Amino acid sequence: MEKWSVIKHYRDILASEKGTILKNARTKVALVYPNNYEIGMQNIGFQTAYRIFNSFQDVCCERFVLDFYEDNLSIENQRFLAEFDIIALSINYEEDVLNFIKFLDSQKIPVFTDDRGVEHPPVIAGGALSLINPCLLYSIADLQLAGDIEPMIPDLKNVFEHYKDKKDFLCKIGALSYAVVYSKTERVKPLRKKNEDFARSCIISGKGEFAGEYLVELSSGCKYNCRFCTASYSFKPYRIFNRKKIIETVKKECRVKNLGLISAAFGDLPDIYDLLTELKIMGYNVSVSSLRIDSLDDVLLSLLKSMGVRSVTIAEETASEKLKKVIAKNITPDQIYKKTEIIAKAGIENLKLYYMIGLPFEKEDDIHLIVDRVKRVSDIFRETQVKYYNRIGRIRVSVNIFIPKPFTPFQYFEPDEKSPLKRKISLLKKGVARIPNVKFEIMSYNSAELQILLSKSGFEVKELYKEYMENGFQIKSAINQYRRYKCSKGGNINEKLDWEKLIDHNTDELLQREYEKCLKVKEE
Repeated sequence: MEKWSVIKHYRDILASEKGTILKNARTKVALVYPNNYEIGMQNIGFQTAYRIFNSFQDVCCERFVLDFYEDNLSIENQRFLAEFDIIALSINYEEDVLNFIKFLDSQKIPVFTDDRGVEHPPVIAGGALSLINPCLLYSIADLQLAGDIEPMIPDLKNVFEHYKDKKDFLCKIGALSYAVVYSKTERVKPLRKKNEDFARSCIISGKGEFAGEYLVELSSGCKYNCRFCTASYSFKPYRIFNRKKIIETVKKECRVKNLGLISAAFGDLPDIYDLLTELKIMGYNVSVSSLRIDSLDDVLLSLLKSMGVRSVTIAEETASEKLKKVIAKNITPDQIYKKTEIIAKAGIENLKLYYMIGLPFEKEDDIHLIVDRVKRVSDIFRETQVKYYNRIGRIRVSVNIFIPKPFTPFQYFEPDEKSPLKRKISLLKKGVARIPNVKFEIMSYNSAELQILLSKSGFEVKELYKEYMENGFQIKSAINQYRRYKCSKGGNINEKLDWEKLIDHNTDELLQREYEKCLKVKEE
């Protein structure tokens, strides 16, 4: 890629943004999101780190996204990575580690911390992945900051504003109680923010799914404890942020009329009706990240519809009543059918249905149940839309393959084998294809295979990274070579898994109890 093309690309992005911080300072921080621009700007953790680093005196922070690898430049001033003193990685997803590896290699920076010298900038990492499985970055980042960045501000401010050199920086920041670093033998307790430290947009982006929206976090974690979900376990405790402070901040900072409201269980917030009513009076439209079907009612749907919401999601996960007990997701068929009718009657045009396949103890009959459920929901939604609005509406079914996640009760389970999983995928595709007016999408097996491999990798994952680089960044070839190092991690609840040796979420006994409940369901 020619340098001028990269410069023009990022200048066009800058022209589409509101709120970009352009700053020069003695200490320069490269904040990397290891995916493309549109995905990066949807992440308010990335935006929060950007705002915080730039608030420090004599420190400037510029963003790097991976729209390019070789000849990539920072968004703000189109600088090369080599011009920065510190590399800060904001990362949420396992596969993005591979993108970061490729990026460091393209910039002639050694990938592994053991291979980097004093001439190379320190690499620090934070974000959801450091809470979910810190092993994936253990050999790459000089250290990881475990937890929410907001309560870290006083410590980070002191270290960043007095930056001298790499050795001094890593010594000071590595001494923080929430830093995951080689030199520590005890488990790290993540730092959690309180009810006024909600994340929100710093920049209004003109591109991507949330283009033109100001994103604001209403809660963190989740109170429902679905056994497959990291939000319920790696982000404890469940916290609801101060509504009055949110309103004040929106009034002060928001420069657009479209708000993206982020919460794992939006409809269950205790003052959600008051919040929406106040935002409506102020003239805002909203989009919502997640709605639990059991919290939906006519009043909430009417409010959302009047504020621009055109799509609602039902995440049933499985249509099997037995598997619902396994995953601890208590939604009945009657609830689904009744709420589908209410959603359609409220004039919501689009309905999304989320399911998972490959769950522990799942059988092929459970796949047929999903097809039956989709058909029944589709019939209700279509008939109600026709009756009240003379249209059929649109339904999209999205299916993920179950990935056992660290720090959840399902970390002790192994995923489905390849052959039965592919058979289930085929059954589901054929069944849903016969249902009219339904758009269907399912995770590919190859994508699931990579996520499964990375999700429960421990310290040995470094060998995969080596194979990835030696095989020209071809992940399939790397996986084939890596399998000789990969060991099974599951089944033995009395032995600490690698990630549990690094992070203490204070959930050890809880995870074991919930896992044992799953086994009891199997025996019923």
